[in-house]
Amino acid sequence: MALAFAAITAVMAAYSVDKLDAYFAVYTIALLVLTTLYMTFSPKARQVLSRVGLAAFAGFMVVVALKVVEILRG
Repeated sequence: MALAFAAITAVMAAYSVDKLDAYFAVYTIALLVLTTLYMTFSPKARQVLSRVGLAAFAGFMVVVALKVVEILRG
């Protein structure tokens, strides 16, 4: 997971992404994908990773809601 997040950071930095919400959204999506792949290998990790994924998804929804409010306010 650490290598994946390091690669994502390097790619986003190469494209000069400077928005924190963009990093959070991409990291959350990567976390959910990697968690889904990892859960098939370790059933015991399923509980812990499910909680982490749920918390990250909740944060992602907050970021999306803030962006929607920002767009609607103009």
